[in-house]
Formats: sequence, C-alpha cells, structure tokens
Amino acid sequence: MPPIHILVIEDDEDHAFLEQDILSDELDCEIDLISSKSELTEELVKKADVILLDFNLPDATGDEILAIIRRQGDVPVIIITGDEQLQTAIKTLKGGATDFLVKSPQNIAILPQIVARTLEEYNTRKSLEKEHREKEELKIKIETLKQVLATLAHHINNATTTISGYSQLCLQDLTNRSRSEKLAKIGLRETQKITLVLRELERFVLDMEIKTTDYANIPNAMFEIEDNLKKRMEEFE
Repeated sequence: MPPIHILVIEDDEDHAFLEQDILSDELDCEIDLISSKSELTEELVKKADVILLDFNLPDATGDEILAIIRRQGDVPVIIITGDEQLQTAIKTLKGGATDFLVKSPQNIAILPQIVARTLEEYNTRKSLEKEHREKEELKIKIETLKQVLATLAHHINNATTTISGYSQLCLQDLTNRSRSEKLAKIGLRETQKITLVLRELERFVLDMEIKTTDYANIPNAMFEIEDNLKKRMEEFE
C-alpha cells in the first residue's frame, strides 16, 4: 500500500513536532506541515489523505480553513484544539469536520489510531457510495433499455399487423392481380420499416447510447430513436 499523505496545519512548533514524530513512528506516512492559512494551497489539499487542522491559527480560525478545504474536496479533516468547549466541536463537525481532538499528551499518543480509523471509515464510505452509484447507473441502463425496446417493439408490431392484414386481403381475391400487387408493395414497405427498426436497435446498442446521468434522460433516448425512425420511414411513405 502507498504511504498515507497527511497534511498538518499547526502553528505551535512543539505540537507540530509531536504530531509528526508520533505519526511517523506508528504509520507509514508522508507529512506536509504548514502553519497558516496563507500557506494552504489546493495542491496540498488534493494530495492529502487526511488533514489535521489546528483550530486557532494566526491568520484564520479552524472553521474558516475548513470551509476552504471543503470547497476543494471531501478529504477527512480532524480538528485539533486546546479548546475543550463542546460548542467548538459541534461547530466544526457541522461545518464538515470528520473528527475532533482536544490537545493533551494522552490524546496525542492515540493520534495515529485516530488517523488510521478515520481513513478506514472514509474509504469504506467512499466504497459504499461507489457501489451505490454503480447500482443506480445499472438500474437506469436497464430501465432505459426496457423503454427503448418497448418503443421499437411498438413499431415492429405496427408493421407486422399491417403485413398480416394486407396478406389476408390478398388471399380473399387472388384473381385481382392489380389489387394484389398494390397490397404486396405495401407489405414490402412495411418489411423495410421493420429492417429500419432493427438497424436502429443495433445502432443504439453498438453506440451504447444509454444515458446514465438520471432518469430524466430515459425519454430523451426514446425521443431520439423516434426522431431517427420518423425521418427514415418518411422515405417509404
């Protein structure tokens, strides 16, 4: 497994040293350290797997930094502060923080475990979200294909019904050659329509024109097929 990329945002040199020291001892990680808002870049945020954020910085509060981070991604953020008030924890957690840790020798000692647990929970959540998204996309593809097949089946049924009906008319009076030829031409035209419908289905499948964004795209796929068929069938009218 690749090393964990940890971004530490901490202006207290002693605390920054302790965090880096214990994390490096217990985790396979690479650590970037900055001490202010002015040093924070989008590149550092995108690179990080976990961010440890001191709540009180010289040029910004933790919630201000957190808002910047959240605009750039959903990387787990653990707030670290000396403020033991519960209100601070609630504020940052509502703002999108993943966890909250009060500065103390005991808590610093368990920081690697907190980082590992936070990252594991994050990866599990992302995996479940991906699985759910893939299931929804498959469901949409199936629903779209069902609607498309229903549309094409409708056109085929119309054509076969016409062919069947006109064939029966031919059989009623085989002596009327002119009438039979006219009915036969109509039947041939309907078979050509069936060929068009089958070709449209083939094109649809080969081009994978199945929309996967949302259900609103299902009728769009059908309307496109209807338009294509209408234009092609007008050639036989």
